[in-house]
Amino acid sequence: MFGFPVRSCQNWYGAYTKSAYEQPNLSIHANVLAYLGKQSHEKSFIGIKESVSRSLSTRALQLGRRVSSIRLSNSPLCIYCRQLDLGSASRTLANSTYNPDGILLGRLQEDPAIKKCPLCQIFFQVCRETCLAAQKTVDDHETQLQLRAFYLLPHLSGQWHHGKHISIGHQNSDFFVAAVPSQFSMAPGGSNRAMFDDMVSKRGFLVYHDNKNVENRILRARLVTPFLKPNVVKNWLRVCLSQHDGCRVIQKPRTALNLIDCQNLQVLSTNDIHIGSELEYVALSYVWGNSIDVSKVALDGSRLPQSLPSVISDAIKVVLKLGYRYLWVDKYCVDKHNKSKTHEQLMHMDSIYKNAALTIVAAAGADESYGLPGVSRPRPTRQVSFTRDEDNYTLMSTLPLPHSSIANSKWATRGWTYQEAILSRRRLVFTDDQLYFECNSTSCSEGFDMSFDGTVFGPRTSNDSFIRPSLFALQKLGPPGPSGKAARLSNFFTYIHCAEQYSKRTLTFDHDSLIAFSGIIRVLESTATFPVRHIWGIPFFHPDDDNLTGDQLQSTYQSFQLPPFWKTCVLDYNNTPRTPSPDADGVNYLAYLMLGLCWRHCTSTKPPRRRNALPSWSWTGWEGSVAWPSLTKDSDIRSSTWAETAISLGPNSIECVPELYHNSTDAHLLVQSNKSLHIKTSAISPKAFVFEESSRSLVLSTGGRVLLYPSKNDIDTWKVFKRIQSQRYEVIRLATVNEDTYLMLIKRYRNAYYRIGTLAVKDIYLSYTLFTSNIKTYKLR
Repeated sequence: MFGFPVRSCQNWYGAYTKSAYEQPNLSIHANVLAYLGKQSHEKSFIGIKESVSRSLSTRALQLGRRVSSIRLSNSPLCIYCRQLDLGSASRTLANSTYNPDGILLGRLQEDPAIKKCPLCQIFFQVCRETCLAAQKTVDDHETQLQLRAFYLLPHLSGQWHHGKHISIGHQNSDFFVAAVPSQFSMAPGGSNRAMFDDMVSKRGFLVYHDNKNVENRILRARLVTPFLKPNVVKNWLRVCLSQHDGCRVIQKPRTALNLIDCQNLQVLSTNDIHIGSELEYVALSYVWGNSIDVSKVALDGSRLPQSLPSVISDAIKVVLKLGYRYLWVDKYCVDKHNKSKTHEQLMHMDSIYKNAALTIVAAAGADESYGLPGVSRPRPTRQVSFTRDEDNYTLMSTLPLPHSSIANSKWATRGWTYQEAILSRRRLVFTDDQLYFECNSTSCSEGFDMSFDGTVFGPRTSNDSFIRPSLFALQKLGPPGPSGKAARLSNFFTYIHCAEQYSKRTLTFDHDSLIAFSGIIRVLESTATFPVRHIWGIPFFHPDDDNLTGDQLQSTYQSFQLPPFWKTCVLDYNNTPRTPSPDADGVNYLAYLMLGLCWRHCTSTKPPRRRNALPSWSWTGWEGSVAWPSLTKDSDIRSSTWAETAISLGPNSIECVPELYHNSTDAHLLVQSNKSLHIKTSAISPKAFVFEESSRSLVLSTGGRVLLYPSKNDIDTWKVFKRIQSQRYEVIRLATVNEDTYLMLIKRYRNAYYRIGTLAVKDIYLSYTLFTSNIKTYKLR
């Protein structure tokens, strides 16, 4: 329990409390908001904002440094900030139970002193987004913005979101200060959380640090200099190499590589590099320019040109600064003149990036001419700090977390760069503001100085549980658990999650749609337990994989014979049909394959576009963001119970799985193969659909509302209904996930059908009476 004298700063939505200003010794209990007086007048928010902004800009120019260090001796504080005892807050937080809503310090109020008080200016600058949002949403003028203290580490890792009440006193984390509305709550999904995230993404944290208590702090704010400090990155690499077993797995590349020797700027083959130890190299992931003649950029065994794109010349400097020598860059290390070699390396992109000691990601700028910020160009000044000598503490703003700038970068829009980052073991990401490092075990931002000393947490209390990988982790459903079903679902979810993320990106050439994803596919197909196979990008499990050990999979999956995928259900119109029993190990393999076909286009993004060289039933045959049904570790996945169903890539049922399956990772061979998918089943009768005029929606005759997810831009529920009635469109059942059943909307054209959308309905509204008695084979192209 502690109290603070109220400090009068800026009530940034325009209320000035005269009584608080005249009575600076009035205290506020840590967890109780006291009424501090009546409002006497209002001042223009915009005028104050502009005044403070000009003051800050002028001061930054005068200082001319990366950080604005403001000391009490140069700029006196207002009377309220002088009495703000942050040291007491630090001691109270260290002994308190974790509270995600923070601890109250005081109420922010308008005062003319803000124009001169440096601490008030810092509060305004760092908390600006929260205050702007509060001004827009708060109608009650009696509601005030509060200054609260929050523990940094739990908010940085997001642990509060999972409802975990953890002992903060043992985490040795500094706290940060933020301005929030008086009714603020960190409840998951609330508007306050969105407001808070917006503040952090744009301004970062304002972190308190006790200068007397340095040794036992695991995390504190760090000044990010205009140019790269190699020792920061070397420390991250040292920790990863010495502590992370999951990042050490390395396999020799399946084929010889060309690498740039950064010391003499020569392109060499790994066959010609003679070194005593394992060859280490760095890979580069970047965005090419728009006008590139690939015939002029690929070199083999020669020196690089004198004029290099900025991103490549900067990457060479970084490689040498970090103590490496060799760099792999597609532009100069893939021989575009030799198609067979080009094909060979494209098919082994997973090996190239997995085996790199480090991947440099250029997530700043629009193309290769921009370079790496902090190498050839300085990074901008955005941090501010305040040091109070008499209390021996420092308040320093961090830079915004890099996640948002990476997600919004040009690099993150390109298809090829997705697997380059996902498949790498260690990534060093350059943004305009700072560096971001993520390996397969943890992540670090340059704006935070993190202690990896085991004595801080105790023996092997892993930092990874707090600063875990968050952008590029491959496994997305969490630990699979003890059951085989959970592990299988986890692998399947990882596949569709990667496909969803990849589909948001763009490609220059349509034929790269599957090829640029093949590295991800190869990794998931080579998983020792429950490998995920694919047909034209559609994931599925094969029974034979479950009968082989991990060692056998590696050597035999390319040659074993594949039994058909089929599931027969007795169709009896006089009785409720029997639910088909699953296969021997309890897995419904057909249901998983049908689930793979349940993808749909996201309507919130730009309209999808067909890639005519690829099949319509595969998500790779369309440009545009896609999504699958949501899965959990306990999801129940079922196939049709109303009709015989079989799937194949040929007209005969015995060809249910293609002979080319053993080459499924080779997208180039798939392009040359059959694009037809044959589904033998019974369609839903046109009479089963009703158009509800009042809601302009499609419903079943049994009462269930049908959700439409079209892939064609010019169709709506009315057109779909009319064309189902004319049998130009037909609807076939795919899979049921928990309580929802997904259907494929197909269009008949000449002698084949084409997928044009997905439908969804609650499973309880489906009955065998809705299906036709005619079972036929639909040839999908």
